[in-house]
Amino acid sequence: MDLAAASQKAAAAAWSEDDEEDYDDPDREALRFRKHWNYVWSRHYGSFEDTTPIPPVRFTDEPPVERLKPCHTLQIFSAKVAGIGGGFQFQWPLDVFGLVAIRDSVDRNRNIIFQRSRDECQTITGEDPYLELTGPTRAVLLWDPVDIEVYLKVKGPSELEDKTLCFLAKEILCQTRVNSCLLHRTWTSKFSTLEFTLGHINSSVEATIFVRVVDGSWPDGFHVQFAACMVSSDFDDKVPAIAGSTSVDDKKIVLLSFGDEKVPAMVDGVIELSRRVVSVETTSKLKVSVNAWQDDNNVVEAWAEFSAKETVKAGEVEGGGPLGDCAICLDSVEDAGKEMPCGHRFHGECLERWLGVHGNCPACRRRRRRTITRRRRAARRGAGRGPRSW
Repeated sequence: MDLAAASQKAAAAAWSEDDEEDYDDPDREALRFRKHWNYVWSRHYGSFEDTTPIPPVRFTDEPPVERLKPCHTLQIFSAKVAGIGGGFQFQWPLDVFGLVAIRDSVDRNRNIIFQRSRDECQTITGEDPYLELTGPTRAVLLWDPVDIEVYLKVKGPSELEDKTLCFLAKEILCQTRVNSCLLHRTWTSKFSTLEFTLGHINSSVEATIFVRVVDGSWPDGFHVQFAACMVSSDFDDKVPAIAGSTSVDDKKIVLLSFGDEKVPAMVDGVIELSRRVVSVETTSKLKVSVNAWQDDNNVVEAWAEFSAKETVKAGEVEGGGPLGDCAICLDSVEDAGKEMPCGHRFHGECLERWLGVHGNCPACRRRRRRTITRRRRAARRGAGRGPRSW
């Protein structure tokens, strides 16, 4: 049974339980997220288990059909199991399998950043609890709130003895920031605590990295790490990190790491990286490095820096109707539509359906406020309860 089918079967079994039981249980929060997603997005984007069909390297050599602009994106630096609960039956080391995925407003489908089957578990320890990430497969847009979905299990002596390590779904809100900065998020489920190191990257573009051996052969007996990071192209003009935030400059993203016993998979000299998609500010450079060392720890490092091929002109906006796109159904809002107090506009029917489930704006998540004027208050004193506006 493949991983998608297994997770679907487990979720279906969990749904057979009473939805109202243990409402504050973090595991059930993930089930409610699934139910909400199916209700709002399934008719537009297919099955809950579907992965994003959008590939990287779409506009490297050919211009887009519609005008685009650099956007805020979410960088994923690392994810680790920071701790396990006292009631969990297993102790370190743990053989972990399952998936971690991110969903953004581009297509609402899973953008996988970690996925392992039961037969290909990753062994993590208390000293090295980091998951070996393999994604995202394309840049993660941070224009609207982003959802992180985690379903991890620990392999037991038999499949019936496997235990759920983490089952949660959390939301990351998009907030206006002066400059790109690190984001640290810690979430606790019933049996474990996960820590994510993320990055809010301002005005950025997607970069896809390929590494090829163009001369000679790959040497044996070396530990090797390929990594990428963003470096400022002009330190004098760089806005310093605001109080309480940390710059993302020089923060490494590990693309591939292996020891002397492993040989990287190569086809025509191209090394198969574990990760190859990162986000980079249009005003910064992408630095790709390789470190190689043997047991004597004498590290040899080489790197190269790259700039974006083309910077989209300021003022260009994404195509659509004269009033923009409805963030709920993603179709153009050609007519007047319906506007929330925060200024975001949607189709009237779409907004009514959304507000039937939520009490906030689909775009910025600002909660609607009921405002009653003094005149209405006075009228209500004499004529009873009247209608409210928001």
